[in-house]
Amino acid sequence: MDQDEVIALRRAARDYPLELVFIEKEGRRERYLTDMPVRIVDELGRVVFEGRSEGPYFLARLPRGRYTVSTRWDAWSSSRPVKIGRERQRVVFAWSKAAELQQPA
Repeated sequence: MDQDEVIALRRAARDYPLELVFIEKEGRRERYLTDMPVRIVDELGRVVFEGRSEGPYFLARLPRGRYTVSTRWDAWSSSRPVKIGRERQRVVFAWSKAAELQQPA
């Protein structure tokens, strides 16, 4: 993804209450991840979205409320609580190659 595409996505993200970003870190280098599984569950446990993020950015229009956003990269799953309200939410899921190498098999 080139710099112009990143800038365009960041501008578009301003119109959405939820922005998810997926990154792999290796030392000081960062690489955006694509084709990431995304699951969003509301506070009642209902799945409101389940699918894949085609790009490193995933934008969602959700009504106000509390949600849990989950994704998975390689063997690692990650979940984050999110509260949609007046403020826009930006959630970054980042995995480190160094951390991957330190995990038990």
